[in-house]
Amino acid sequence: MGTSSIYGGPIDKNPLLPEGFEDEYINDDALDTDNPDNETEEKKDNEEEEEGGRNIQPQNGSWQETKRAMSQYITGNSSNKGRVTRNYVKASGGSRAASNQAVSGRRSTVQLGNFLSSIARVGIYKTLENLHIDYIGKSVETLLSEIVNLISPNSNTKEDAVARNAIIEVECKMYEFILENGMDIESLDNINEVIFDEIMSSYVTSYIFERMLSDLQSRFEKYANNAQVALQKEKEFREFIQISVELRLNDVKLSKLDYQDKSIDGIIRDLYTECYRVLEAYI
Repeated sequence: MGTSSIYGGPIDKNPLLPEGFEDEYINDDALDTDNPDNETEEKKDNEEEEEGGRNIQPQNGSWQETKRAMSQYITGNSSNKGRVTRNYVKASGGSRAASNQAVSGRRSTVQLGNFLSSIARVGIYKTLENLHIDYIGKSVETLLSEIVNLISPNSNTKEDAVARNAIIEVECKMYEFILENGMDIESLDNINEVIFDEIMSSYVTSYIFERMLSDLQSRFEKYANNAQVALQKEKEFREFIQISVELRLNDVKLSKLDYQDKSIDGIIRDLYTECYRVLEAYI
């Protein structure tokens, strides 16, 4: 590796490459910041951003346009978050392709649903026993960490890391629920269908946001004036995605799904497709 430490995000595909040449989700080799193609793309991107968007014909669906839209939002030259999400989903290949690429995200969604469903059926202690987690004498924090490791165990790829980060976000919400109910892990037995749906919805939202953040992190690092500005912009985008995605998730009772059914992956795949479709539809 060279001196560059900022991952520039995905780049637009070479149209000369045969179909199927690239992996479903860009592998780590494609993320090498010393790659000449990455450097060329970054240079072009920077030059166009310096032009302030003058005389540039937008290319909806390109990573270049997606990064430019995000950069302009961060710098205050645009307030259109929907423009970013629309181009992001299109650059990913559309809502169905974005859902297909969410391999670890879909898997963790099913695992989380299985975990919560088990609590609803047999309670937290029996669930922990079935998962071979020794809970005697352990703190709530330790138990939640072990649960995270079971739901999203690996971070071998960027996709794995995104799914794991989203699970950690959800576990923080579960910790808050436990804190409000006497700091006893047994309080998870009180999770009703409403809270179940909120936790699952929170995971889907967190995953989609974390995935987008992973691909566009360089925009925040390069164009936010300071860490506080970056955090504020990230917060605004998280809230925008949450509000947008919840419009779709409100129509789905995730607590009613059978997470052990053989068809569950297809159901969750369709759910993610619909969520990405909402983000793709913004103008």
